[in-house]
Amino acid sequence: MSPHEYTANSSSKTTTASILIIGEATDVRNELAGSLKGLGHHVARTNAIDAAREAMAGDGAFDLLLIASGCGRTGLEIIREAQAADPCVRALVYGAKASPSDVVDAIRAGASDFLAVPRDLDRIADRVHQVLDRVRAHRERERRMADLAEACSELKNTRDEMSERVDTLCGDLASAYRTMREQISDVALASEYRALLGQELDLEAMLRTALEAMMQRIGPVNAAVYLQEAPGTWGVGAYVNYQWQDRDIMPMLKRLGDVVGPGMAKEHGLVRFDDAGEFAASEGGDMSLLEGSEIAAFSCHRGDDCLAVFTLFRESEEGFEDEHAAALDVMRTIVGEQMARILRVHRRNTCEWPDEPSGDASGDAWGKAA
Repeated sequence: MSPHEYTANSSSKTTTASILIIGEATDVRNELAGSLKGLGHHVARTNAIDAAREAMAGDGAFDLLLIASGCGRTGLEIIREAQAADPCVRALVYGAKASPSDVVDAIRAGASDFLAVPRDLDRIADRVHQVLDRVRAHRERERRMADLAEACSELKNTRDEMSERVDTLCGDLASAYRTMREQISDVALASEYRALLGQELDLEAMLRTALEAMMQRIGPVNAAVYLQEAPGTWGVGAYVNYQWQDRDIMPMLKRLGDVVGPGMAKEHGLVRFDDAGEFAASEGGDMSLLEGSEIAAFSCHRGDDCLAVFTLFRESEEGFEDEHAAALDVMRTIVGEQMARILRVHRRNTCEWPDEPSGDASGDAWGKAA
C-alpha cells in the first residue's frame, strides 16, 4: 500500500487511510479493526513488533499506527522508527485502561493520542480523523515543499544556463567589438597611409616617407629597403640608422640584403627571424651589430614581381608585437601599390623609338616625302 491523498466529503468526515494495528489478537483489537474498516480505511494487523517492522519496511506505507499499550516500551520505540522513515506517519496507543503514566509515556514516545477501548469506540471516528487530518496536512506540506524544491532547482538550472549564455554572449560581443575596433583602426591607418604616400611620385622620397610613417606607428627602429638591381642581386634603396649613428652600418646592410633579399623575394607574408643572434655570430665582422636584435621583414609585390624587401630590426627587449604586425601588414600593401604606381608613371614618361615604322609610313612613302 502507498500513502493516500485524503479527500474530505463535505457531508461527512470520511477519509481513506492505510492503518496498521500492532498488538495481540484480542477482542479489543478486533473491535478497533472492525470500526476502522467500517469507516472505509485499509486496515492491516500484526501480532509482533518484528512483523510490524517488516510490514513497514516492505513496499507498502502506512498513514497511521495503532499500538497496543501491552507492547510496552518496545512497541513505543517503533513510533520513532516509523517517523524517521516517513515524518508524516502518526501513531495512536490503545488499551483497556488509560493510566496517567501510560498516557505520558505514549505522548513522550511520539503518539498523538491514547484510546481507551472499548470506552472510546463511539468517538473513534472523530479522534482518528483528527489525527489523519494532521497526516494529510503534513503530506500536503511535504508535497508543496517538494514542488518548491523542484521549482527552485529548475530556476537554478535556468539561471545557470542563462548565466552561461550571457557570459558567452558577452564574450562574443567583446570579441566582435575588438575585431570591429581593429578593422576600423586598420581602415583609418590605410586611409591615412595611402593619402601620405599618394603625394610622393619619387621612389626614394616615397620610401623615406614610408619608413618615417612606420616608425611613428611601431616606434623607433633600424630599417633597410632593398631594391633589385639585377636578378638575384639586391641593393640598399633606403635605410634608417636609429641605433648606431656613430658607425657606418652600410657594409652590414649590404651583407644583410645578400642573405635576406633572395629568400624574401618569394615570400608574401610577414616574417620574424628568431635566430638573428646565431646568424650574427656565424657571420662575424660587421654583422655582430645584429647580436641581441630581433628582425622582421616583408616584401612588396606586384603580381609575381617583387618590388622591394623591407627589413626592420631592433633590440630583442623591445621587439615586435602582434599589433605591430597588423600595422605593417596594412602598410606593406599600400607601399606596394604606390611603388607600382610610380613605376607605371615613369614608364609612361619614358620616350622610346618604335622598333619599326607604322604601316602608313612605308619605305615608298618615306622616299616620296624625301
